[in-house]
Amino acid sequence: MLESLAARLPAPVALALQLALVTLGSLIPLLAVLSGTVGLPELLVYLVAAMVISIASTLIRLGTMANRSSTTRFLMLHYSGMIGILSLVCGIWAVVLVNMAGPTGGWGALLPGLIAIALAACWSLADGWFVRGGRAGARAWQIVLPGYLRFIPLLLGTVLGGIGIVNGAPGGEVRLIAVGLIVVQYVIDLALVLAGYLSSRGWRAD
Repeated sequence: MLESLAARLPAPVALALQLALVTLGSLIPLLAVLSGTVGLPELLVYLVAAMVISIASTLIRLGTMANRSSTTRFLMLHYSGMIGILSLVCGIWAVVLVNMAGPTGGWGALLPGLIAIALAACWSLADGWFVRGGRAGARAWQIVLPGYLRFIPLLLGTVLGGIGIVNGAPGGEVRLIAVGLIVVQYVIDLALVLAGYLSSRGWRAD
């Protein structure tokens, strides 16, 4: 269904839709954090869930790209093993932090953002990957690089946030870490969307 819709839209319109979904997926948790609806631990759980969506999207790309090789198979194992296991560790640690800091009960505020991220990943696959020929010209490193870039701020946010919560840092400092994490993730996502569009006229490596 998404492929059929993407095939009817000009590339700039499809890009605008992609940018809107990515922005929505970052704006919703940002507002939730700033309003105090959720804390850093819940945000980390949210970002790990978003990372799982990104991992699934990356593995689909590696499995369906036109120029597959032994390197592609190695990257599938390495990526799913390294990034997948590390994301799982971050997710477990985030749940531990939720229990330590106490849940805020604001999970429902993050659900629309997670839906937007899932839709953004599906739209990127339908539009840029399958309809506009991204799978034909993509190289393996272009597919896995976004995931590695996304994981860096998640790891740093988990470590710094964990240290802050364990040491009883003021709420303002912990919230600043959360806001900074969201902003960095959004800048990375935005740069990747625009870079993919400019390099191949509508294709985006998610």
